[in-house]
Amino acid sequence: MASEAEQKPQQQQQQPEAGKSGKRSATSIDKDSDEYRRKRERNNLAVKKSRSKSKMKTQETLERVNKLRAENEMLEAKIKLLSKELSFLKDLFLAHAGSAHGQTMQDVDLSMFGEPVEDESREADGQRKKQQTGKVTVKTE
Repeated sequence: MASEAEQKPQQQQQQPEAGKSGKRSATSIDKDSDEYRRKRERNNLAVKKSRSKSKMKTQETLERVNKLRAENEMLEAKIKLLSKELSFLKDLFLAHAGSAHGQTMQDVDLSMFGEPVEDESREADGQRKKQQTGKVTVKTE
């Protein structure tokens, strides 16, 4: 084992000297020197660049959030429309399938598509004309 006298010099070497914390002291830097001014200018430019980059990233993120919100609203509206269309097509199918069981097409709610169809015969005539000529003509009163 090492004696007590041998351990003390080792401990003194490991401890930092009083007044020195590992950082440069303010007295050793000459604020009027060209080197100091160059370093400060470089640091100032780096800080400006970093802040500018941070602002740009924040702006891009906000723009992306707004774009995604708008897209989400559009998709929600599309879901609503497609749900209505699905409901209509189900009703149409059930009315058609139920026609053999006494149900008619007038039981189907067509209000979601604008003006209601007043006469089934007019619709059937339009379908026949479309099949014959490829064109649809609608009579208005």
